[in-house]
Amino acid sequence: KKKKSTSQEGISSEMSNILGETMLELREMREEIISLKEELYAVKKRLREEDDGSLLPGRQQSSDGELGSIPEDAEQDKGKRSRKRDFDRISKEVEKWATNLLFEEERTGNGWKEISCNNMMRKKFNSNGRTQVYLKWMADSRDEQDREIGISDKTTSLDYPCIKCYATIDAPMETVCSFLSDEETIPIYNELVVDHDDVEEITPHSKITWTKMPKVLFVKSRDFVTFCSHRWWRDGTQVIVNQACEHDDRPGVMVEGQGDATRGFALRGANFISKDPNDPNKTRISILAHANPGGGLPQWAMNTAVNGVVQIEPFKLFHKINEGACNYQQQQQQRSPESSQTAHVNNLQGRSAKPAGIAQLGYTCFWPNGGGLKESNPFSSHPKQDWDDDDEEDNHVDDDVYYEDE
Repeated sequence: KKKKSTSQEGISSEMSNILGETMLELREMREEIISLKEELYAVKKRLREEDDGSLLPGRQQSSDGELGSIPEDAEQDKGKRSRKRDFDRISKEVEKWATNLLFEEERTGNGWKEISCNNMMRKKFNSNGRTQVYLKWMADSRDEQDREIGISDKTTSLDYPCIKCYATIDAPMETVCSFLSDEETIPIYNELVVDHDDVEEITPHSKITWTKMPKVLFVKSRDFVTFCSHRWWRDGTQVIVNQACEHDDRPGVMVEGQGDATRGFALRGANFISKDPNDPNKTRISILAHANPGGGLPQWAMNTAVNGVVQIEPFKLFHKINEGACNYQQQQQQRSPESSQTAHVNNLQGRSAKPAGIAQLGYTCFWPNGGGLKESNPFSSHPKQDWDDDDEEDNHVDDDVYYEDE
């Protein structure tokens, strides 16, 4: 009877989750219908004003001859919804792109080259082989509509460094996520972030950020404007994706030497953080980062700069994340359960209250009180962070595993 009761509770819990997800989707469909209705009001208003300028602003004539109200912010809401849909599209495209490069391609196939840690630094940063790093030079893979205005064809045709990394952290995933979601811990593990700020919140799980890095070798200081988004796979994996973008509040200096910092671009990237399937007290992190240093650096200069840092910085990053997470004091991350943001997130079905975030070269994004979308498809499948190159599992990402945001 006890086993039967436990089984029934599990089924009941699963049904409750599915029903909650269904209700969220129905509510979103209702909101979308309302939004479309408002857009139709706005279109009709413009058409009538073009044919007859006698109608008062903010009013339109209905089929029975009466004037009805027009939502004054219909156009503004329409623009916001369209913009949010664009960023939702970008999130999905980047995750699919990153999943393919990290988990479906061969580690050293298709132009990828394995990078060894610098001999002088290996004992300190990668003595136990915790981190593996691979490098490939690639063209900008973003859609043409998402690229910066005014970028020359010559610039877009260049190849830029793309790095993929795989590392194991000697701390539970909950600790690692709390550590990385705390912006106060940035100096502990990432020396390449000297300043940062949130530019705009798009949704509770996505935002546009600004980040500044110091001079590295002969490459002067750079700043970046980057869209970041996160969600949670059904198996508990945290996924953070990013893509370079523009924002009116943070215009960039495109020419080297004409400002305090030259605009660089974190073209595309992703972070996958999951429990180690072989040890619950360890965490696996897989990272993909494709960047353009900007400033019109010639190819030889980019090659020199990348070769100078790629044998050290990725290994140092994960070494410091490991040290920081292992020493991290959980009480530093504790938040009041009564805080407004936490309460808001906990009241949103389909969202997780688990902390998320990370500081990387080109972006810093933090959601210490959660807000990430939880996967809605109970039958979705994803590639495991299986790091045995000999395994040939049929890994793929379903196209319908996303929740649409409110």
